[in-house]
Amino acid sequence: MDFRLLLPLSLALAAVQPPPVVVLENVRLIDGTGRPAIENARVVVEGERIVAAGPPDAAAVPGGAERLDLAGRTVLPGLIDAHFHIDNAPPNPQLALLQLANGVTSFRDPGQWDEANQGLRAIMQADGLQAPRIHVAGPHIDGPGPTPYPRDAVVARDADEARAFAERAIAQGATAIKIYFRLPLGSARAVIDVCRAHGVISTAHLEQLEAGQLFEYGLDGIEHITSLGPSLLPQVERERYRQAVLADNSARSEGRYEVFASLDLDSEEARALWAIIGTHRPFVDATLAVFERRADKPDAKATPKASATRAAGFRKMLEATRRAHEAGARIVVGGHSHVPFAARGEAVWREMELLAEAGLTPMQVIQAATANGAAFLKRERELGTLEAGKLADLIVVAGDPSRQVSDIRRIERVMAGGRWIERNRYQQ
Repeated sequence: MDFRLLLPLSLALAAVQPPPVVVLENVRLIDGTGRPAIENARVVVEGERIVAAGPPDAAAVPGGAERLDLAGRTVLPGLIDAHFHIDNAPPNPQLALLQLANGVTSFRDPGQWDEANQGLRAIMQADGLQAPRIHVAGPHIDGPGPTPYPRDAVVARDADEARAFAERAIAQGATAIKIYFRLPLGSARAVIDVCRAHGVISTAHLEQLEAGQLFEYGLDGIEHITSLGPSLLPQVERERYRQAVLADNSARSEGRYEVFASLDLDSEEARALWAIIGTHRPFVDATLAVFERRADKPDAKATPKASATRAAGFRKMLEATRRAHEAGARIVVGGHSHVPFAARGEAVWREMELLAEAGLTPMQVIQAATANGAAFLKRERELGTLEAGKLADLIVVAGDPSRQVSDIRRIERVMAGGRWIERNRYQQ
């Protein structure tokens, strides 16, 4: 017999084989919606998607399924890092994979040429990985003057150039556009107009412009809690800080801590901003972990006075994050890649812990890292919650992060697109 004649038939049979079904049994289910955890739940994954997640009597087990008893474990959606910086220099593609092993199944690079992700995409293709799911914003759009990160930016000299840069980035696949802090008001509005027209997220790192004014115009979100700082200052002090930064980018380094240390979060300016946030419900990507400073762990190169100011400023950043949340902001989790009080690849975990320290409940923190993050990516129909029809991006952890956020560090398994990730391989 010529077995070559059987080859097309065998391929045809393989093509109609049903996708593998994996059933996770006896889990504590945190679905990312904010609803209470479900004990002794069942999650059914078929192919790359979830077909059921909930109590056992509401999630039937198909015949031939692979069943895993995960008693004592918690299953929750894969984490979303809304602010992950990558560039061409090694070992950054590996950092994204390390974060994948630590549960980060999606991220947004908030300001970088998309070519910077080619190395990571090549590794993913070679390894057959569905994640980390990459979302790009293109280079951030800055204004005239010495931009702090010229390699990662385009400089718009007027509103027409800003509009053209935004249009080009979206045409090249950007799913968000980031306004950088030197961009003038008219140009920032031009970028927001382009994003609105294309249904793309507009986000901003602000040091010059007032967040409240841009939220009212249509800005979707901000990067860094420090972007709220100028809006919270009295007008005279706001202008003084603005001019200091216009004259010298480095004025931000200590200036942001000095600004926050002095803030009155119940001032007339603050109350006005909280009201605007309540009306428009912008996304706030606080990135607290990158600003974290502690009085009991001062920077060895800082003076005692500078250390005290930094610690006081950071405490106020925590409080401002809580107040923004209470006002109605949709808090998301941005790790910023490298932060002072977290080991390599653990920035997202640290950000979640700091959001809890700021006053969010553990379940609100989880929602920030999952459902809110998916909404900030405009992927809420596919990502962010464990519900029927969603992509099967999930993590399995020991303990219960809905009671103690730090249990997020106890990850045992990561699944992306219905496939388990070889965590040991990417943790190296």
